[in-house]
Amino acid sequence: MTVLGINRAVNANGAINTTLHVAEDFDSYYTNPEAGRSCEGKKVSSIYVGSYDCGKIKVGMEIDISYEKAITTAKGTFQPIKRIDIISK
Repeated sequence: MTVLGINRAVNANGAINTTLHVAEDFDSYYTNPEAGRSCEGKKVSSIYVGSYDCGKIKVGMEIDISYEKAITTAKGTFQPIKRIDIISK
């Protein structure tokens, strides 16, 4: 996925919380002419990574995000970030 934007905000505790805005190809499921599904362009999403250190990530980089097992809390179901790999600069 390609990083299109990075949003950083300092919370009340002084920690930096980050949201990555990325573009990636649509999953193959969404492009199936026999089933009447097609896509053009890229899928765009925002990924909240919280206090995960994103200091080396820059706009334009190709990255891959790996997730931990999903957890359910009173506020909903979340999938914590396990690792962010920089594929190309």
